[in-house]
Amino acid sequence: MKLAHIFMLICAAFLSASPALAHGDEVHGDAPSAQVPAQPDKMAGKEGMHSSQIAPGEPVPGEGSAGSNASERESDNAGLFAFLTKLHPATVHFPVALFLMAALAELFMLRGKDTVEPAISVLIYGGAAGGILAATFGWIHTGLWFGGDTVMQIHRWNGMLIAILGLALVLIVRRTSATRTSLRAGLFLMTLLILVQGFLGGELAHGQNHLGLSWL
Repeated sequence: MKLAHIFMLICAAFLSASPALAHGDEVHGDAPSAQVPAQPDKMAGKEGMHSSQIAPGEPVPGEGSAGSNASERESDNAGLFAFLTKLHPATVHFPVALFLMAALAELFMLRGKDTVEPAISVLIYGGAAGGILAATFGWIHTGLWFGGDTVMQIHRWNGMLIAILGLALVLIVRRTSATRTSLRAGLFLMTLLILVQGFLGGELAHGQNHLGLSWL
């Protein structure tokens, strides 16, 4: 009997303890339940933050993708314009080379080399187009600015004169009734203007008396 009583007591104790073991440490009744800390609203928190409190690289509250896209477009436009302002020194080489070669080829015409006449026309067409391109990028380089010292003023308007004279040479070439004398005079004047323009461009790019000539 004693063993049976002991066995029954053990079973009763086990049955009474099993519900508590099944729920673990959970508290029932009037005891406050364990609550998970509420996560702060990221947007609400950012709206009240000062710009200095926002981590680098984190988007600023109130700025959407539209604002960032507009900033990127402005940056791209500024980068493109900055690139265009640097093209003037590269474009001046075309009219210089083409017009000087046209003048040199015209010298062969004086010796009866009529075969170079078509080449002279092509060189003049290319030089005129290059002169307009170089003058255009010259204005892009400086903007609509009419200031500067004497060297800058002569360089600016001498470049415009080269572009205009180039167009005049094209008209002379296209006129079948035009004499070679007018074309040769125009090429001779173009050669002088180009030499002056090259010197003035060097003065602007490398400083006064960049050739180191003592008599200047």
